[in-house]
Amino acid sequence: MSDWTTTGTETSAEGNYIDDTDIDNWTDGATSAEKLVVIQRAEQLIEKITKDYFYAKAFSDYWDGNGKDKLFLGLIPNILSVTEILLSGIELDSTYWTFNTTSVYLDPEVAIGDDYPELLLRLGHTQKLFPKGMGNIKITGTYGWASCPPAIKRAAIMLCRYENDDTLYSAHDGNLKSEKLGDYAYTVSDNVSAKDSTGIDEVDKLLRNYIRKKPILG
Repeated sequence: MSDWTTTGTETSAEGNYIDDTDIDNWTDGATSAEKLVVIQRAEQLIEKITKDYFYAKAFSDYWDGNGKDKLFLGLIPNILSVTEILLSGIELDSTYWTFNTTSVYLDPEVAIGDDYPELLLRLGHTQKLFPKGMGNIKITGTYGWASCPPAIKRAAIMLCRYENDDTLYSAHDGNLKSEKLGDYAYTVSDNVSAKDSTGIDEVDKLLRNYIRKKPILG
């Protein structure tokens, strides 16, 4: 399954955050396919640096049961929706569970019916919603952002414009930083900064507040 929800025709190209009409400096004769490649490259770089998706991206994967009523999914982007939970191939009725931005868990307000003990019996255990196991829980939903923030859209536009004309913005080497010891100035490598840098100062400033630092919990 593609990570991209892009579309294109002979005269247009559309990414997840911007389309070709947002860019005002395409080279003469650039095709829709060529424009789409540039747009996708910019959006992928933003997602790599921020560790986030600025649209509702679908996910469907397997997790190990922890023997508890709450399961942290360990996803860095925020969970937007959960549409299905399967426990060892048995679909868990949506009345039993709810979710937040990081986890799914037993809904204490509604999972009190007479059929809950029957469900636990069918699953082969007598307590806790998520039985221990290896890859025994499948969860489907979406994560990321419900809509793209203006700053992210602006950053994507600037990256595309810069690829078309590299004289537009102040560029820097994200692997280097300047330090000074007395009267002696020198440049050293800074790999940590490089991971969070596009190489363009103006774009880095736009992305700075969107870099995900959510801890991954097991």
